[in-house]
Amino acid sequence: MSRGNSALFAAAIVSIVASVPMGPAAAQSAGESVPLFDGTLRGWTIENTTAGNFTVADGVLKVDGSPGWLKSERQYADFELSVEFRFLTEDGDSGIFVRAVPDSTFGPGWPNGSYQLQLLNPLREVRFPPLGSLFRHGTPAGETEFDPAVAQRAFTGVGEWQTLVIEVIGDELTAHLNGALLTRAANIVNSPGYIGVQGETSALEFRRIDIRER
Repeated sequence: MSRGNSALFAAAIVSIVASVPMGPAAAQSAGESVPLFDGTLRGWTIENTTAGNFTVADGVLKVDGSPGWLKSERQYADFELSVEFRFLTEDGDSGIFVRAVPDSTFGPGWPNGSYQLQLLNPLREVRFPPLGSLFRHGTPAGETEFDPAVAQRAFTGVGEWQTLVIEVIGDELTAHLNGALLTRAANIVNSPGYIGVQGETSALEFRRIDIRER
């Protein structure tokens, strides 16, 4: 290969490498489920906390108390999000944010302009809605169907891995816990928006966060 051709070949390789996106979910094509959490914090940013409450060990994400949240690297419009998590304590409390447009914050640094699927032990008697309920933070009201009794039946206990599947298509959202339908909601706006994990109370672990764009 001549020196001139070698230079052209090297430039082409550099161009190809530079065009390949990096980070979790970067190589996703339509209909393919890929890891949004790859066992590291690559592809996420820690927002509004310096408390060290978001850590990873042995490929598992631990969220231990407030404040702040983890924000995905990019925004998503229509998708199916599959999350495997477990409560490490009876009072474990967190949440999954979807279609978050954090123009402002509320509470201890959480994103306003977002939808939150509650992660709260459904067997505890507290004043807040349990696992699977939907909060609309700074977003329009809309019809929501949620039965806490379903959450209690589907939940398999503290220390056990749970699977929460959240589907957001157009202006509708559904959530299933361990295969049981928990939540249906309408008038879901903010398309696209970020996905996030909330730092709230006590400790939870996440071992899988996968996304499939629709």
